Amino acid sequence: IADGDIVEVEQATYQNFTAKEVGRNKAEVLAKRLNKEIGVEIFKPIAKKIEQESQLKGYDLILLCVDNETARNLVIRYCHKSGKDFIDLRATGRSVFAMPKLKTLEENMKFVDINDRQDYSCQDRQDLEHGRIQVGNKIVAMVGTQMLMNIQRGYGNRVISLVV
Repeated sequence: IADGDIVEVEQATYQNFTAKEVGRNKAEVLAKRLNKEIGVEIFKPIAKKIEQESQLKGYDLILLCVDNETARNLVIRYCHKSGKDFIDLRATGRSVFAMPKLKTLEENMKFVDINDRQDYSCQDRQDLEHGRIQVGNKIVAMVGTQMLMNIQRGYGNRVISLVV
């Protein structure tokens, strides 16, 4: 689990964090919690953004849940070059998108804007300002879980894009 972000107060209402975890690194919080739940230390936190291919080495499958196109571009290109698999999961407000590794890099790159340099949230800013919480991030997590099981079972996946 790699994430350079710190848990913020408002995120405890719509992300998988508690008030006690505010101010701590997201990757460290999640790795500790998941390892405790399964009773085995499988998840190792990387408490920084993925910015170099060297950070991706040693993994057979990458679940991509990033909030920026720079990291997405890096991971997708790396996976195609190295023959590794990935699932790209995205949610912004009510929009949900899930993409497996497709046959060619060009097919996957149709869904990446390499010129977009901003970071995104799984919540629409206007809805948050009005106290409305979207659940697109939870929906895409469930879709991603099914896609992961499909890979484990030897089934194929396809791109899923919807507004809920």
